[in-house]
Amino acid sequence: MAGADGLLCIGLLEDDADFREELALGLGGYGFRVAFACDNAAAFYRRLQEQPCDIVILDAHLPGEDGFSVATRLRALSPVGIVMLTGRSALVDRVRGLEGGADVYMTKPVDLLELSSVIRSLARRMRLAKAPNPTAAETRAPADSSWSLQDGGWILVAPDGASLHLSAQERTFLIALMDAAGSAVSRQVLAELFLPDSPGGFELRRIDVLVSRLRAKAQSAGLKLPVLSVRGQGYVFAA
Repeated sequence: MAGADGLLCIGLLEDDADFREELALGLGGYGFRVAFACDNAAAFYRRLQEQPCDIVILDAHLPGEDGFSVATRLRALSPVGIVMLTGRSALVDRVRGLEGGADVYMTKPVDLLELSSVIRSLARRMRLAKAPNPTAAETRAPADSSWSLQDGGWILVAPDGASLHLSAQERTFLIALMDAAGSAVSRQVLAELFLPDSPGGFELRRIDVLVSRLRAKAQSAGLKLPVLSVRGQGYVFAA
């Protein structure tokens, strides 16, 4: 997490030694604290356990366990921000990365200035997603529903007590729907929440990808998520 120096803490997973060094040095020059830079998933997991980070940057295509698998595992365990880098620009890879847990998907070659801006934007969205008044967000639920968001909104709790840890975007999405108390929330409104500085730059299809990923994540945890798509209106929490 951001240290006493106030710098965002970054973890890298990239198997190309030259590019890994370029990323580490470049991001350091742009004011980030690169805690570690690894070339394989096993070493990355060990270092991340020793030094939790605000945001991690993953190469999608690695020997052994690839970045897609790493992103999925991290997303299930932690609200860490995930930026995925890849040499492939195919839509299927982008969707796979986003559905697997990445917050941002970028195609190589990556401009370091753009990457630094993406990291700061993601960190800003993660901060905005945190409730300004944690006590008010401790238990948040739509009217006449026993579903709730707890632990500052980072955990979704079902009527039977089962729980699901949420990413920053998932938390923002569910808070918006639950606050709407049964009314639909449009994709445009959600885009403004995800990218307040430039909502027009947020692809609305990414919201559908987020919902698909969240439903699958909930299903794997034994939960049937009561989030419905309303044609022409957006999404509603229908519990």
